[in-house]
Amino acid sequence: MKKRIWLIIAVAALIFSAAAFVFYENSYNMNEKEVVMETANGTLSGIVTMPIKEPIKGIVLFVHGDGPQNATYDGGYRPLMERFAKQGYASISWDKPGVGESEGNWLHQSMDDRATEVENVIKWAKKEPDFQSKQIILWGASQAGWVIPKVMADRTDITASILVGPAVNWMSQGRYYTLQTLKEADASNEQIQKTLKKEDEQNKLLIEGAAFHTYQKNTDDQEMTKDRFEFIQKNMKADATLDIKRIQSTTYLILAQNDRNVDSAETKRIYEKELAPKWLHVQTIEGVEHSMLNPLIHHSNTLITLTAIAAPKDFLLSQAYLDHCEQILEKLKTPSH
Repeated sequence: MKKRIWLIIAVAALIFSAAAFVFYENSYNMNEKEVVMETANGTLSGIVTMPIKEPIKGIVLFVHGDGPQNATYDGGYRPLMERFAKQGYASISWDKPGVGESEGNWLHQSMDDRATEVENVIKWAKKEPDFQSKQIILWGASQAGWVIPKVMADRTDITASILVGPAVNWMSQGRYYTLQTLKEADASNEQIQKTLKKEDEQNKLLIEGAAFHTYQKNTDDQEMTKDRFEFIQKNMKADATLDIKRIQSTTYLILAQNDRNVDSAETKRIYEKELAPKWLHVQTIEGVEHSMLNPLIHHSNTLITLTAIAAPKDFLLSQAYLDHCEQILEKLKTPSH
């Protein structure tokens, strides 16, 4: 009987400890509120996170990568937002058009449209009493590499940008991703050449402005939707080089050592060539891939899902990446910056 009681106590203690751990990992040391931003191009729903005690030193705008992203990236942004709040910075993020309560359709946007959207949020933030006369920092990942440089070009009211795994040229990035995918699949040289030829044929139709039904008729790409087809057709000539050249504020470039989506070496080379040295700071995070996930889990979708649910704060993202982002804001908040 005593053994049974102790077993029940032990199981109860284990369950309690597990529940407490999950609660802690999903509780963030910051205030969070939902906001509605009325802009010149429609209403955007989003969130603002703020330090609990520290006075607000600045704001960080989160600029999404590709896909139908909501304001928190399904919770994936919160560990970083908490780090920013720790340094006294508020974070602003919003649902892409057509996601959540945001009006519009993100697949109908060009990169210029996306840049205008960011500028509209900056205007909104500047009118908010809590954010007036504060530093403005833009954080963005992946596809944001075609958006943030457009916003930064020739502006002097933005303190800095943090670009995580940005590509520079749409077509080059697409070819790099295809080759990396084939390499991982141990494709033969014949398979590689066949795939590249097929991709070239598809791109030719897109560049020439073929109608969607023509594209479907002449390719076997049946997964492509009409909206996605038009989005690619609208943006596939994107190249950030000229916008990078016009940046006049501090830019922190964060690259992944094992990026299979974006050619980190090419991105680094172009930024170092086009951006004045006084503005550019480059850091490569070792052991991570494009998403900056914890290297211990990034090869398992099951582990990623479980971690996102049970332990996102400390185990979802690379700690080296989170530490570096926090250190950037720690530097920016000092009087010398």
